[in-house]
Amino acid sequence: MSSTRVSLLVLLCVLTFFVGLGRPAITDSDEAFYAEAAREMVAGGDWITPHYNGQYRFEKPVLYYWLAALGYRGAGVSEFAARVPSAVAGLVLVLTTYACARRWYDEATGLLAGAITATSFGYVAVARQALPDLMLACFITLGTWAALVAVVAPRSLGPDPRRRQWLLVAGVALAGGLLTKGPVGVALPAIVVGPLALWRCWSQRASHPDGIRALVTRLALDVGLLALVCLLLAAPWFVIMTATHGLAYLDRFFLDENVRRFATARYNAPRPLWYYLPIVVGGLAPWSPLMLVWWQPIRRVAQRARRFQSVEVWLGVWALVPLLFYSVSIGKQPRYILPILPPLAVLLARGISRRLEALRSHAQSQRRDRLLGVAGALSGTVLVLFGVFVYRAQSLLAGVSGATVVTGAVLLVVSGLGVAVVAVSSRQRLIPAAVVVASVVSILTVQYVVLSRPGPEPVEKMAALLRAAGPESVPYGRYRVFVRNLVFYTGRPHVDLVSEEQVRAFLGSTDPVLCVIGEADLQQVRADGVTAHELGRVAYLNTGNLTMRTLMWPDPQTDLETVVLVTNRPPG
Repeated sequence: MSSTRVSLLVLLCVLTFFVGLGRPAITDSDEAFYAEAAREMVAGGDWITPHYNGQYRFEKPVLYYWLAALGYRGAGVSEFAARVPSAVAGLVLVLTTYACARRWYDEATGLLAGAITATSFGYVAVARQALPDLMLACFITLGTWAALVAVVAPRSLGPDPRRRQWLLVAGVALAGGLLTKGPVGVALPAIVVGPLALWRCWSQRASHPDGIRALVTRLALDVGLLALVCLLLAAPWFVIMTATHGLAYLDRFFLDENVRRFATARYNAPRPLWYYLPIVVGGLAPWSPLMLVWWQPIRRVAQRARRFQSVEVWLGVWALVPLLFYSVSIGKQPRYILPILPPLAVLLARGISRRLEALRSHAQSQRRDRLLGVAGALSGTVLVLFGVFVYRAQSLLAGVSGATVVTGAVLLVVSGLGVAVVAVSSRQRLIPAAVVVASVVSILTVQYVVLSRPGPEPVEKMAALLRAAGPESVPYGRYRVFVRNLVFYTGRPHVDLVSEEQVRAFLGSTDPVLCVIGEADLQQVRADGVTAHELGRVAYLNTGNLTMRTLMWPDPQTDLETVVLVTNRPPG
């Protein structure tokens, strides 16, 4: 790798993945599970079985918890330490994408592919949360690429003589994926590399002196070595968990969290087959409009004026097969599709680089690429609209001054206009640099204007109210608010209340109790005759579940919620 290019990508990742990583507070989303389970791992000393809210957490394997817990041990419990494994995975993913594009194309394509990965909004959003999904994407990407280099890349691309080392890298990566989210960490690389490897055996059967049998035998030996490395690293934890918890663990993890999550609507509402297409476009923003550069090569292939190159086939299969895999599943989530973005980033970088090379080689320096100009202008427009949405959302940003919101919105609009101006000017070769700069400006603006507010976050305020309300021996429950993240800030388990009947029974206890509840639900239980004395309240916007609808049509009455702490005993 070029040390200068690697340094540039590392610096870019610092800006997009790490700066401000400790804010906002742990959101009331899935990241609270991982942040809190890692905290309980350190507090309880059980480094084998994850716990959440004092209960076993069988849903996911252990690797993310281990890494976050090690961060807590080294630097103390904090939001930054909870999220840093995800950010580091993002950095490794960027460097892997760079290395892949550099090996299969050239240095310029590698640098651009890495920059696209480091600044795409889908990657940045997940890298800044305590979630295992980007780590899984990192392991899948590294494992898939290493396996492709070892068993698929033909001699014309200069195979590495250390093929066995590539297999070892692939085996380690698959073990990491297995310990991060389970069988999908092995299944996705297998369904990508397997068919390509078999096709290579078939296509080379005539030229090989020993025929297809020898090729398939060598492939089987390669797969055996890869599988052996993976199992040696990953199997011990699963064996220990099964020996400790028996069939309860096997059923909860392997059947519920894998088979039933994939094939049934038990955990996620059914979504259409095309669900992931807009997710991919949004995940690659603000680069996604530049996918228009694929139009001409695809058209020429359709007209039989050119053929797909081997690398294009590998990258296309690498992107399309997982997309089909996830599209046919019943349980769909936006984060699941992250593993297909690296090959798309490489293909996109190659398409952009080709058009820029054509511009540079043209005799007339003032020549412009119309398609590139349109695509770049669309990218700039996306950023301008983003700035407009931030401005419109200022009514939801409690604690953020209007001047700060306006400044952030202006920065977004100006950065988008800058990209559009470059795209339609005679300096189109600067489009990638303009998009990178605009992306960094956008990411940092959203981080410090939308997501990070001055002073304690609402969940931290509620945790402080709970600590002031009484000793830890007083139980507290929560109903439909701060569902997952409050326990991280209180440091003590809560009682899950899932119905109004349970709320009424809980507050009707003869012993003192505390309850965290939304104002509308509180009014309802009071109307039912329940006594509840208010101890404090906070206004709350769940930034972990922000949607485009929230940004486009903000409604404080709908999107902001007042959360109240009450007790069944008169205060004082």
